[in-house]
Amino acid sequence: MNKEKMFVVPGSFVPYNDTVTLLTYKRLRNVDLDMDVFCFKGKTDESLLRMLQKDEQFSRFHMIYTSDLDWSIPRNHPLRLPVSLFLMNKYVRDALSVFEQKSYQYLFSSIVPGISHIAAYRIKKKHPEVKWYASFSDPFKGSPYKKTQLQDRSLIYRIAFRVGAFVLYHDRYEEVAVKNADKLIFICEEQRDFTLKQYENYEELKKKSIIMPLTYIPEWDIYKNLLDVPQQKHPVKQAVHLGRLYGLRKIDSFLEALKELYEEDRDLHEKIVFHQYSEIQPTDIRKIKEYGLEKVFKIHEKVSYQESTEIMKNADVLVLFDTLMTGQPLQPYLPSKIVEYLLLKKQILGICDRNSPSYRILKEYGYDTVGSEKETIKDNIRKLLTDLPLPDYSTDGLNNDSYNMLELER
Repeated sequence: MNKEKMFVVPGSFVPYNDTVTLLTYKRLRNVDLDMDVFCFKGKTDESLLRMLQKDEQFSRFHMIYTSDLDWSIPRNHPLRLPVSLFLMNKYVRDALSVFEQKSYQYLFSSIVPGISHIAAYRIKKKHPEVKWYASFSDPFKGSPYKKTQLQDRSLIYRIAFRVGAFVLYHDRYEEVAVKNADKLIFICEEQRDFTLKQYENYEELKKKSIIMPLTYIPEWDIYKNLLDVPQQKHPVKQAVHLGRLYGLRKIDSFLEALKELYEEDRDLHEKIVFHQYSEIQPTDIRKIKEYGLEKVFKIHEKVSYQESTEIMKNADVLVLFDTLMTGQPLQPYLPSKIVEYLLLKKQILGICDRNSPSYRILKEYGYDTVGSEKETIKDNIRKLLTDLPLPDYSTDGLNNDSYNMLELER
């Protein structure tokens, strides 16, 4: 009897280092199957490759590369769109052709890039006997990020954004998977419910859904280096956020809170300084200058992952600027950095609403410095200026080995 195998069409995959490639690998690494991975060729992250080579589970994965990732998925290269349209369609055709060269019992696809679900759908349509597992990391249908206000951006940027949203984040990528996959895999309950409640048969779809939360791999250096890090006690507390501030990651209330605290105490910058690394919107930069916050809120260029790790390790406070969807019953976005934050066991200032998975998770781990209203943020910053005791919790539930494998249907 031939050993069962899985065909994986993730679009991109490790050792290309990306939030979603790591998510895909962690969701599959404990599945006791050999896997052929049909993927675009992305830039190899040498440090990630070294960790993979030491990971016994990685030997189960056999990569079959097709075209170059940057040309095929032009997220950072919109002028490559004509070529990418050809290459995305080629990926779908070739995936079916490669699948039919061997015998596979299982199929796996990822929502990012969405063309992965289309490739899996074409395979499933022709081979209905294969069990299809569709993985989700962000919602496409009804995504509020598609409605981002762009008045302050250039005409070229606005055109590129609209075209990119249509080509790379089309509702159909999600719909074909939700309606046709055998199993749907989500990061958290909020993401599952936000996604599936847009469809008529929510209860039926929920029954075929699996929650596989964000996790870490204990033996990997990128995670080991975050464990048991000594707590910092700088004379001036250093609070850091590493990541983009865009779209619905709004910091208006935070800046207003910081402005009022600074007006109350002109020595605030001698007690705490906030640091933003990576993209920040021009409107926010103008407010920082208008409010006179340059001493207490400092802006830095984007740094490498290794540099970001060192910055987080040396920080007193970690700041989480979450997606804000005030007034909505559910907020489906969960930043992957929440795992790193919890592993570091530092003080956390969470700018998040009660409808958010970040809010729920941070509360579950004992953090009381979360919320998005101006007065709440002010109170939380005041708490962080004191010798606030750290929550005492176990990170065992974040261990990737706690989630042994997908429940394979046989």
